[in-house]
Amino acid sequence: MKRVNFFLVLLLFVFWVNNSTLAQEKNLGISVDNFSEIFPVFANLFNEMLKTDIGLIRWKLDNRGNELIMVSLASEIPEWTPPKITTVSVNPNRGEVVMQTPFGTKLLRNYALVPSTLLLRAKIGERVIFEETKNITIRAADDMVWGLKAPFDTIVLIAAWVTPKDPTVERVLSIARNNILDRSLSGYQEQVMPQVKAIYNAVRNGVKVSYVNSPVTFGQLHQAQRVRLPRETISQKAANCIDGAVLFASLFENIGLEPLIIFTQTHAFVGVREASGSNNVIFIETTRVGKTEFFNFENAIKAGSERYKREQNDVRIIDIKKCREKGIYPMW
Repeated sequence: MKRVNFFLVLLLFVFWVNNSTLAQEKNLGISVDNFSEIFPVFANLFNEMLKTDIGLIRWKLDNRGNELIMVSLASEIPEWTPPKITTVSVNPNRGEVVMQTPFGTKLLRNYALVPSTLLLRAKIGERVIFEETKNITIRAADDMVWGLKAPFDTIVLIAAWVTPKDPTVERVLSIARNNILDRSLSGYQEQVMPQVKAIYNAVRNGVKVSYVNSPVTFGQLHQAQRVRLPRETISQKAANCIDGAVLFASLFENIGLEPLIIFTQTHAFVGVREASGSNNVIFIETTRVGKTEFFNFENAIKAGSERYKREQNDVRIIDIKKCREKGIYPMW
């Protein structure tokens, strides 16, 4: 957890460049830094997981006087979030840093680049001592910022796209159950391979998702890419490598399996542990979905295993179960 916080703190400074406001109120100095672009997945994470030690907005308060000052700080994105209000005591001749993240679930329903405003206000009692409106941009909810290498390690946030309880995921699993003799998908209570095969074939033959070539190089700072949520992949019947990995990870997590998303510098594929906590992993090359009959389940497994063996010294493995334990939850 500490490692994730540290990397994300460093990432904030990049977004905060040249976006600071300074105000003075008698013996109280106030400066404010904020994101100029709001990525909903970051807002959701900062609001729910990290709470007080990181945020979209950073207030810096400096009490140069000899008396304690009580200040109420508020930030809001009108029409998108309710106000975020924090009351802080600033001791004499001391400074305080306050992080805030105004967040509303409406942000997670935005799928366009939208200009908006950020309202900032500071009060002592009922008296407003600082107020400003800033122009910001709200990014689409499914925009991901890739950072594979320290100190900009944001790649773990892909776990937010893994949405096992989405009704569309449930519908795919109902198709998969028809491919199993006892119509049961019970995770580690039964043999894993037949369940994985049934799910793969449900995506391939039932939903008929096809691979689309939309390449991305993971690990470049500030590279934002749209990642389809599972329901979009299913409705559009199209997926690139990361879309497919997210979809299969969602399906596996739903039935109690432990999925992994494996990243190389130019590719992503999915894995699933053969038993809970096991080091034995079934690797699946999801880009085989929708191709000719030659690329069936067995060949997808073979291709995934061969890729992992070939590149295992230069991969990044995102364990979805561990991400949940760290507080990175599905965005839906």
